[in-house]
Amino acid sequence: MYKKHTEEEWAKALEMYQEGYGSFIISKATGIDDRDLRHQCRLYDMTGEWHLEHKKRTRLEPRAKKEAVNAVVQQSLSLAEVTVKYGISRGCLKSWLRKFRHGGYEELLATKPKGRPPKMPKPQKSKKGMSELERLREENEYLKAENAYLKKLKALDQEENAEMFGIGPRSSEN
Repeated sequence: MYKKHTEEEWAKALEMYQEGYGSFIISKATGIDDRDLRHQCRLYDMTGEWHLEHKKRTRLEPRAKKEAVNAVVQQSLSLAEVTVKYGISRGCLKSWLRKFRHGGYEELLATKPKGRPPKMPKPQKSKKGMSELERLREENEYLKAENAYLKKLKALDQEENAEMFGIGPRSSEN
């Protein structure tokens, strides 16, 4: 069922269509979009059924995608005929045709990975295989580097303070 309109509106549209009214007049009477009505009427003419339920999402096999695209491109069938024949939506078929026209069968049949890509790479656990001695040596190197950095930072801070207050060897040069 299309969510925009009630079952009663669609039932009235079917009744009017069976009485011989055109989609434009039915659209004015029911408030249903003319394009949606024309599509529904075309499906009704082809299948004899008034389809109102949304189809469940199913992933078609690559072979079926290829056949549907070939039916439009090579056999010159209409989009409506192909959607009824293969049980797919217009939007889905249009998307497949766009992909086919852009990159051929390779792009049409390419599968993209599911889900959202991770924001950060997973951390590597290289320390698992290390012995205790190797781990301690690595930690020692890290602490030495950190200590040298902090000493340098302290020296720069002291130099900056000395310039600010006018003490130290640089102030006597002026």
